[in-house]
Amino acid sequence: MELLFVLCILLGLIGIGLPIAFALLAIAIGVLFFGDVDLVIVAQRLYRGVQSFPLLAVPLFILAGQIMSRSGISAHLVEFAKTLVGQMRGGLAAVNIVTSMFFAGMSGTSMSDTAAVGGMLIDPMIKRGYSRAFTAAVTASSSTIGIIIPPSVPMVILGAYLGISTGALFAAGIVSGLLLGLALIAVAWGISVHRGYPVEEKFNVRVMLKAMLRATPALTMPVIILGGILGGVFTPTEASAVAVVYGILVGVVYYRTLTIRVLYETFCEAAVLSGAVMFVTATAHVMGYAFTFEQLADGLLGPIARMDMSPVTFLIVLSVVLIIAGTFLDGIAMIFIVVPLFFPAVQLLGIDPVHFGMVVVLCWGIGQQTPPVGAALFITSVIARVNIFSLTLANLPFVAVMLVVLGLVILFPELIVLWVPRALGL
Repeated sequence: MELLFVLCILLGLIGIGLPIAFALLAIAIGVLFFGDVDLVIVAQRLYRGVQSFPLLAVPLFILAGQIMSRSGISAHLVEFAKTLVGQMRGGLAAVNIVTSMFFAGMSGTSMSDTAAVGGMLIDPMIKRGYSRAFTAAVTASSSTIGIIIPPSVPMVILGAYLGISTGALFAAGIVSGLLLGLALIAVAWGISVHRGYPVEEKFNVRVMLKAMLRATPALTMPVIILGGILGGVFTPTEASAVAVVYGILVGVVYYRTLTIRVLYETFCEAAVLSGAVMFVTATAHVMGYAFTFEQLADGLLGPIARMDMSPVTFLIVLSVVLIIAGTFLDGIAMIFIVVPLFFPAVQLLGIDPVHFGMVVVLCWGIGQQTPPVGAALFITSVIARVNIFSLTLANLPFVAVMLVVLGLVILFPELIVLWVPRALGL
């Protein structure tokens, strides 16, 4: 009851518009105050919450994503994707999804994916006869791939917060991300066939090779990042620094689209976004300490143990809770509020932490597709100039296929999630 009371107050604070970081901090201070703890510990825990080498990758991957988004690289990725899947019925919808898969290997966030790919493809799709709602739904749903195919900022945060190997999470996201991308393409193709959306162009090897050559510098970035991490050349944090340097070199020297002014604006945008993410991370660490100190989460473990749940049943229940929470909580807030309450049960049931992490990230992605707090929906609705209600209805088939992929990840972890990290010894 104490835990439920505290969570209700927390959700109430967020509901009245208090920023998430301040709501988390207020709850933590209140719990520690009534627990008769010296509040100097709050300042110490705020500092310790971000005093982590793995967390340094978060602002760097955010900066790398902003650099790739502002450098115009997405145009070359779109052209290459068009030569690969443009011959399908509804080719531009498939191009949208494939471009998101390419961009996911560079950005680490779905917001960068939505802005970059949506800005390039939404207007051309509408001009080619695609409905606004369908166009926006394809763009919003495909942006989820940005946090599943590595590198992924949510995976970095989750790994650092829960002590899970970030490299193992990155490796686990490869098959899951590809599976989700193919599933979204299948849904887009089925709708396009039913509605008679156009085919773009016939497959031409020569044209494809030329487009691939122009996009090679951009396509090389995820190879460097993932190859370096999975090959043991550098850590995810070091890989994020390499990604920033490589992105600047490609944008300035090869594509020549990054000027001093654009770089300055890019660094400012990344600094603001990184500051917000890191402040939430710091305050969530304080709240986690307060919950642990007062043993508020212990009451949740007893009922779970007495119910004698199987790992699959537990992960299904967890997914339902996370998806419902994701309808009114930001993804970062969801990780810091809900996930720590269930993580001890994961250890109790013997669930692989990497498997658990992938389920959480997929639920985060699905939460971005559901109003009233779906970040991907709101960004896309602004770009496509379509109302949220129409966009949500058009997005239902894509959300449904995301749920199917989530179910496969829960049921077949050895086949989809764990074999790549184990093969690489992570």
